[in-house]
Amino acid sequence: MNGFSVIMPTYNQSAFIRRAVLSLFKQTYPNWELIIVNDGCTDNTEQFIEKYLSDERIVYIKNESNQGLGFAINRGMNLAKYNYITYLPSDDFYYPNHLETLYETFRQSPDIVLAFTGIRYENKDSFTNVINQETTGIKDMSCLQLVQAAHKKTDDRWVERSEWDSDDLFNLFWRKMTDKGIFAATKQITCYWTNHPLQRHRIMSENYTGGGLNYYRCYYQVKTPVKIWISNQKFIDEEKLYASFRKKIPKSKKGLKILLIGELAYNPERIYALEEQGHTLYGLWATMPGFSFATVGPLPFGHITDIPYENWKEKVKQIKPDIIYALLNLFAIPFAYEILKSATGIPFVWHFKEGPHISIRDGTWEKLIELYALVDGKIYLNNETKSWYEQFILQPGLSFILDGDLPKVDYFTNDFSHKLSESDGAIHTVIPGRIVGINEEDMKMMADQNIHLHIYLENYHASREYLHRKLIQAAPAHFHLHPNCLPANWVKEFSQYDAGWLHNFRSVNNGNLMRAAWNDLNIPARMSTLAAAGLPMILQDNSGHIVATQSQVKAYDIGIFFSKIEQLGEMLNDKVRLENLRKNVLKHREKFSFDYHVPDLIDFFRKVIDNKKKEV
Repeated sequence: MNGFSVIMPTYNQSAFIRRAVLSLFKQTYPNWELIIVNDGCTDNTEQFIEKYLSDERIVYIKNESNQGLGFAINRGMNLAKYNYITYLPSDDFYYPNHLETLYETFRQSPDIVLAFTGIRYENKDSFTNVINQETTGIKDMSCLQLVQAAHKKTDDRWVERSEWDSDDLFNLFWRKMTDKGIFAATKQITCYWTNHPLQRHRIMSENYTGGGLNYYRCYYQVKTPVKIWISNQKFIDEEKLYASFRKKIPKSKKGLKILLIGELAYNPERIYALEEQGHTLYGLWATMPGFSFATVGPLPFGHITDIPYENWKEKVKQIKPDIIYALLNLFAIPFAYEILKSATGIPFVWHFKEGPHISIRDGTWEKLIELYALVDGKIYLNNETKSWYEQFILQPGLSFILDGDLPKVDYFTNDFSHKLSESDGAIHTVIPGRIVGINEEDMKMMADQNIHLHIYLENYHASREYLHRKLIQAAPAHFHLHPNCLPANWVKEFSQYDAGWLHNFRSVNNGNLMRAAWNDLNIPARMSTLAAAGLPMILQDNSGHIVATQSQVKAYDIGIFFSKIEQLGEMLNDKVRLENLRKNVLKHREKFSFDYHVPDLIDFFRKVIDNKKKEV
């Protein structure tokens, strides 16, 4: 039949959806049907659209739980009766001539398989002065949007979550149309794309604050392991990634019931080591992960029982945990504070990492300090951080030292690779993560010393592109970008290099603890990655300053300290010294795993529990 089947996938957009439907009623082109696919909405969507559902042009179907964009659209496609498919996301809307403009474009040639209009996406007002507000083509730094596109009905279907997911609509579907005909632009702006924080691409993409796999899992309440394209450099398949951490472990009669509060950040599968020791885990997760690496449940590993936030007090009373273990980063502060202030009477341990100075700027500092003041046990990142916090809190109390991002010992394998330097005589260094403190001039000086720099970026790929281009221009033969390396491949991949970089910075605290910044106090997650691969570590010599990485590297004698980049070549060419450092890293490397510290962590929990009983 000649006309448009308009597919509206919707998830929790009740505040927008009536506007979208009304815009369709006002179309100048009459031959259309609307297929609304409620993809497991938990808001008032049905109440907001109820009056429209009696219209014979509207088909309504509902998924009991969220199944993802591809699944929702495909359900609509399977019911479509017209020869053209178009899309109306429930937060966007059409101008009255939208469908007519698309129809007239298709009539121009039988070879046109897909037509797209221009879109408006911003409006000026008295508070904002937006330069770019609309386009007759595709929005900058974006892809062809659902609201502006229409295509001929074919047997093609969208990629579904069960296969993999992405915020790139071209890879999800538009690509399938490219070999079937012409893509034609109407060159007319006939629809509006609404810019707001809960757009799908903002939830999925690490290019936006908080976006990424964990926010995606949390927002859509995905219960199964996720397969997701984060970028061209990073594909995550949690089914494979965590396959070895799903074995059911018998519970020990002496095991603790541990309630995890907040989020788990990097290397979250480490907590499976607690299950392996016979302990039972429960999870009450922060509702807003905040950072892209802030891991929340439902988790794709282990056997954690999730507690819904809505009735958590009742559930916790039923479970009767032995201890609350609250962690780990900035966005867990208000959540942990709320649980602590509810006075459950359960022994409460607070473990915090990133980052106190951000907390001061963001206004959560008072809650952070009150957490440290009121909890039954505190876990500090290192001794420097412990001393720094004790400037602010009244009573030190029971405490423990443990890095919050330590990985599972399972990744500390023995599949070491041959060094690249053995074949080409150059020096090869690596950064497993983002570049910190290396600029174009540094890169040129390293290239002059025949030092290569290999980068395996973990996240925020798009935001790093400008720096990467500059470094490539500075040393095209010595700067190398690689896809994200998964933990199971750390040793094999990174052991081919001679040494690895920690964060490169020059401290200015002059030994004064009050002046210590986060760079001084932090232990970057990459430290454990480099240790797993047996790599000596490269860092700026900050002698005379309080710097936690310097203290730890010196204590184990596992790194090179330089004052000027020009010194690196000579230091890295000292093969005897480098080999001794490598042996020291291998000697101590299991101390950089979470499993190594689990017995002491459990002993600490038991001390906190016993101490709480004495107080009562």
